[in-house]
Amino acid sequence: MCYLVGYAVKPVVTFNPNWDKIFTTESLTMTCNVGKPIPADMSYTWYKNNNPIHTGQSYEIRSAKEDNSGNYQCKGSNMEISDSVSLDVSHRWVILQAPLYIHEGDDVTLRCHHYPGYSGGRTIFTKDNTVIRYWGSDSVFRITNISIDRSGKYTCTKEVYGGRQEYSEVSISVKELFRAPEIKVKSNRVLEGDHMTLTCDTKSFTDLEIKASANPIEEGDNITLTCLTRPSLFISATEVQFAFQRNGQNVQEFGSSSKYGILFAKLEDSGYYICEVRRSSNRLTKKSKEINVQIRELFSHPEIVTNPDFPREDNRIILTCNTSINTLRNDIELQFAFYQNEKKVQKCNSSHQYIIPLAQLEDSGNYSCEARTLYKGMKKRSAVVSVVIQ
Repeated sequence: MCYLVGYAVKPVVTFNPNWDKIFTTESLTMTCNVGKPIPADMSYTWYKNNNPIHTGQSYEIRSAKEDNSGNYQCKGSNMEISDSVSLDVSHRWVILQAPLYIHEGDDVTLRCHHYPGYSGGRTIFTKDNTVIRYWGSDSVFRITNISIDRSGKYTCTKEVYGGRQEYSEVSISVKELFRAPEIKVKSNRVLEGDHMTLTCDTKSFTDLEIKASANPIEEGDNITLTCLTRPSLFISATEVQFAFQRNGQNVQEFGSSSKYGILFAKLEDSGYYICEVRRSSNRLTKKSKEINVQIRELFSHPEIVTNPDFPREDNRIILTCNTSINTLRNDIELQFAFYQNEKKVQKCNSSHQYIIPLAQLEDSGNYSCEARTLYKGMKKRSAVVSVVIQ
């Protein structure tokens, strides 16, 4: 049983030993867990069946009596009251004990317990009237990595004093720790390089979703994928691990970080993203549905064009760097640079042309151009074009 480590909105009541039923004459201690750090001036009040009965963080029942049965709650100062938990104190021959809280992924032990001071014999266990373990000497039944479909009515029958067979039953409802994830997207039309945030939100571990928000995404901006969680009262924040995938491939392995960052958005960062959350203390893992994030090109790769096509010595040659800007961002200003044999022959400026007034043989070479944005330094280089002066 794990509860929230860190400030809890409401306390959680735990039992030691962790059984929902005990016999008369047995003892049990209840604890009011309020998370850490605990304020020095924290005070506690205990309630049974809505009536105050005790102050202090723990409430101990020694040599229990049947009238100790009831619904218990606790409250810390300046906090909400806890959820109600039930204690059953029995004077029967046999009780079937279960943990106070059962969540999917837990390893659960059920104990067919006979009254102290008497001998017990063989035990049989059933679930919903179907035998799940035949007569044997072991008085406990263990369920590893319990799932929600294991909820139901469990019964044990035990041989007790004088060869009698006595039974007890318990209804188990396995609680969901967090639901299957759901994806929501505000915009899936994204420009490469833009800032993008994908959010994997578990909302108190009752919902899990991955969100993408764009404003919009353009080449050169950072991308941050974030899994936001507000853990339930039954799981420590340190137990939660996060992972991200794109197109079925891990882009971030499970770890404590809820963020995945891309420093420079590129077209190849497009794809189908999911976030995955797991509880590190067991095998419980759930994924979101996938979300299709398409990063749209801010401007196309430039192409360099020469005019004339077959230049001659002393001709005027114009090299033009052609590119097209995404229609969503007509406000983008580009600058252009030109290279001959990888040496810059024209520095970045607003002109998309490089002019050679009187071509000479030494102007022959491999030319390329580069287009870049002013406000974020996003740049793209053209393919090389061979210019031969005849």
